[in-house]
Amino acid sequence: MFMKNLILPGILATALLGVTPAAFAENSHSHDGQGTASVSLRLNDGKKWQGDDFMLTGMDGIRTAMAAQLEKIHQNKLQGADYIILAGSLEKEIDHMVENCKLSPEVDEQLHVVLEQVIEGIDDMQTGAHPRSGAVKIVQALNAYGKHFEHPGWKSLEK
Repeated sequence: MFMKNLILPGILATALLGVTPAAFAENSHSHDGQGTASVSLRLNDGKKWQGDDFMLTGMDGIRTAMAAQLEKIHQNKLQGADYIILAGSLEKEIDHMVENCKLSPEVDEQLHVVLEQVIEGIDDMQTGAHPRSGAVKIVQALNAYGKHFEHPGWKSLEK
């Protein structure tokens, strides 16, 4: 799958650019005061970033899939196999966005900060000992996305 071919290069690129989970968290309003990165989630001169239809559709798909399972995730009732199925559906959305990406470099850079967290969450859901923590990471990334990207009708998910 195309997605699997992106994980290692994406993680490598992230490491080279200095984007860390702490840096992402700092920009997700955690106020822990730790970490800075050369690439971080930020607004576009005080305004939200404008994406294309592929981005909007893909992010809607990711949000919809997560929202459908959110109650079970909160109640810790989602089974391991269900996390793997959910992760697979999220991968498909990301694959479609990446394959059709026509974003400006600035918008693309910001979207990749969000997607890196989603990809890490997917990996945790598929292979981690704690798939629920991967789902939480994705919810946090989706909420940060909504604060930084113009997306008509977007609603944050509860943590």
